[in-house]
Amino acid sequence: MKKLMILSVAALAATMMFAQEAEKKAEVKADAAETQLEEKDDAPIFWGFGNYGIYSGYQLYGSLLNSEPTLQGYLEGNINLNIGDWDLGYLGLGIWSNTDLTDKRRDLYGKAFNEWDPNVHWGKTFWLDDDRKYGLDYRATVVWYYYPHGRGHDYNSHGKSHFQYGHDTMTTMDFNHSLAFLNPYLVPYVDFVHEYHENNSDLIQFGVKRAFNPIEKLTITPSVTFVYRDHRYNWCFPTAGWTETHNGGIATMRWQIDGTYQITDNIGIFAKVAYCSIIDRDLRDAADHGSGGDYGQYKDFAWGGAGISINF
Repeated sequence: MKKLMILSVAALAATMMFAQEAEKKAEVKADAAETQLEEKDDAPIFWGFGNYGIYSGYQLYGSLLNSEPTLQGYLEGNINLNIGDWDLGYLGLGIWSNTDLTDKRRDLYGKAFNEWDPNVHWGKTFWLDDDRKYGLDYRATVVWYYYPHGRGHDYNSHGKSHFQYGHDTMTTMDFNHSLAFLNPYLVPYVDFVHEYHENNSDLIQFGVKRAFNPIEKLTITPSVTFVYRDHRYNWCFPTAGWTETHNGGIATMRWQIDGTYQITDNIGIFAKVAYCSIIDRDLRDAADHGSGGDYGQYKDFAWGGAGISINF
């Protein structure tokens, strides 16, 4: 009888212990579900960011388009596309602008706000774990390049834009696909750029980057990027001695360090510096004997800028 009572008490204690454990697990699950619900409810419907700064020149894909100072800025707004439990990513609009601070390109592009590049884009991060440390970030973008001062490109009779002095400038257009494998260590990324309005040409830039936070509110991101251009992409970087019959290949390499200090939740300051090189042998030879302003003439150069950033 005594043994039976002991066994009964032990069974009751075990039952209570398991019940308490089950209750704790249920509470943890409920808290997690509530946290996820709160995070979902707190996720902004509309969000965006922007920046504006002064740069030592106009650098594009590791090549120098203008060796003298410019002002450049970007502004973007997005809407989250969440329908019930479905996360459909985000849809947004953006616009980039350039202003030359010297007269070096005035005859060709004008000067103040001589380039506007609006875009429409859709993006989504496909997370691979519940903690959202690993994921594939994807973004598709259509970009229009508009030069408002009428010294560049114009449509011909076939509807294609071509380079011609003395005519109002129209636009060129790119269709871009950007991917990055997000992780806590080293982030590889690749951008596929198809220029379909001018030359039906392709460009691919790819590299790796890593963000560090040496102190609170400060983020330092070093990166290295390589740029592949096909033979038709020559139009964007004209250089005497370089022809479209040349095969495509890895054209440039860019080492870059970006730094951002967040002053408040919505306002920060940024600075960046880069060292760029033409690494294609034939391109370097063409640059030695080239002409056509700064396009492709600088084989190796340093570039950088600083300014203010916002997010909302």
